[in-house]
Amino acid sequence: MKRFNNILCLVEPDISSEAALDQAIRIANDHQATITIASTLNPTGIFHRIFKNQKERNETISESAKIKRNATEKWVKLYKPELKADVEIYTGIGFIEIVKSVLENQYDLVVKCANDMDWLDRLFGNEDMHLMRRCPCPLLILKPGHNEVFKNVLATVDVNDDFTELDENRVQDGLNEKVLEYSAVFSLAELTELHIGSVWEAYGEDFLRYGAFSHVSEEKADLYEEQAQRACSDRLKFLVTEMSKQLGKDTINFLHPKVHLVKGLPAKEIPLMAKQYGVDLIVMGTVARTGIPGFIIGNTAEYILEQVQCSVLAIKPDGFKTPALKM
Repeated sequence: MKRFNNILCLVEPDISSEAALDQAIRIANDHQATITIASTLNPTGIFHRIFKNQKERNETISESAKIKRNATEKWVKLYKPELKADVEIYTGIGFIEIVKSVLENQYDLVVKCANDMDWLDRLFGNEDMHLMRRCPCPLLILKPGHNEVFKNVLATVDVNDDFTELDENRVQDGLNEKVLEYSAVFSLAELTELHIGSVWEAYGEDFLRYGAFSHVSEEKADLYEEQAQRACSDRLKFLVTEMSKQLGKDTINFLHPKVHLVKGLPAKEIPLMAKQYGVDLIVMGTVARTGIPGFIIGNTAEYILEQVQCSVLAIKPDGFKTPALKM
C-alpha cells in the first residue's frame, strides 16, 4: 500500500487555501507524514523594468519574500495554531521552483487549491496545468472550499490498446496500477465509495462501418466491436483482480469498488461519469501511451481536466522525468 511521508502544501495566506491546508493535515495524520508549507513570489516583467540594478532588485525580492513569509506564518498560526510546519517562500516562476523543491526535498505529495477560474467555467488555471504536466510526484489539486473528506472517488484507468507501445504497454499498465493503488489510499481513510471507471473504443470502427472505401460487412464490423469490448473488459477485470491481490481480501471487501466500463471518448465520458456518481475526487494518470521519459500530458487528459469541476489527484508513471528544469 502506498504511503506518504513528506508532503508539500502550497498556499496563499488567505481563505482560498484553507482546503489545501485541511486536506494536507488530514493526509499527514493518516500517514504520520511531515508537512512543509510553501508559497510563491513571482517578480513580474514590470518589476524587472523598474528595478534595473541587480543589487536593488535582489534586496527588494529578499524583503518581499520576508514579508510574504511573515504573512504566511501568521495565517497558518491563526487558522491552525496547533500545526508545527516549516514555511518556505519560492521566488521565481512558480511551477519551476515547486518542481525543483520536489526533486531536492523528495516530496511524495504536493497539495494545493485550484486557481479560481470560475469566470472561464474552468476549474484549473495555467499554473495548475503546468504542475500537472511537470510535477514528478502525485499532485492533489483541490476544488476551493473542499475541506471535508472525499465521499466518492473515481479511479480512471485506460484499458484500450489502440497503439503499440514502445515498451510493450509497461508504462500504461504500471500507471493503471498506480492509479488504483492511490485511489485505494484515499478511499480507505474514510467511509468513501470507490468507483473504477474506464472508457473503451473499437479503434477504426467508424471507418469500417461508414467509410466510403470500406467493404467490411456489418456482421464483421459487429464482431470487431464485440471483440474490442471483450478485450477491454478482460483487461479491466484483470486490473481489478490484481488490485485485490495486492490489497488483500479484507481490504477489497471493505472498499467494494464499483466498476464501470462505457463505450465512447474518454474526454466526454469521464466527466459525465464523474457527474453521474457525484464524484468529488478523480484519480488519473496524466502521462500515457508512451515509453519516452518526459513526454508529459496527453490531449485526452487535458480535455478531461478542462471539463471536470471536482478535485483531482494526478499521477505520473514510474520513470517520468520532468522537463520543467529545461525551461
